[in-house]
Amino acid sequence: MGNPVKNFFAHVFNGEITEALKSVQPDCVFEAQGPNNVPIYGIFKGHDGVKDFLSILSELFDTENFECRQWAEADNYVFSYGYMQHRVKKTNKVFKSEWALVCQTENGLIKSYKMFEDTAALQAAYL
Repeated sequence: MGNPVKNFFAHVFNGEITEALKSVQPDCVFEAQGPNNVPIYGIFKGHDGVKDFLSILSELFDTENFECRQWAEADNYVFSYGYMQHRVKKTNKVFKSEWALVCQTENGLIKSYKMFEDTAALQAAYL
């Protein structure tokens, strides 16, 4: 099955949300921490929550660049580090950030997904 996070990203970037969800546990928890005045920040539970998370991303941003620069796996965790650049649709400002992702896996599927990014930079671009 390989790395479920790589599989998830590959399907998301191809617009294949139904296929992407096959890499995610039905009771998963996706979390992006940041100020509550930016809608992408919060906790999203289950497949419906993941769909909401992806829908919000699509509504907020035009992705100009998203790079996964490093991957690491240990036990039931997948770690990734990268860079992203999004244009915020509402303001037309550019949000640039390095990011880190920590995912817990279970039975070859994503159980939890926690993204860490420059929340101040996103808030400045969003407001």
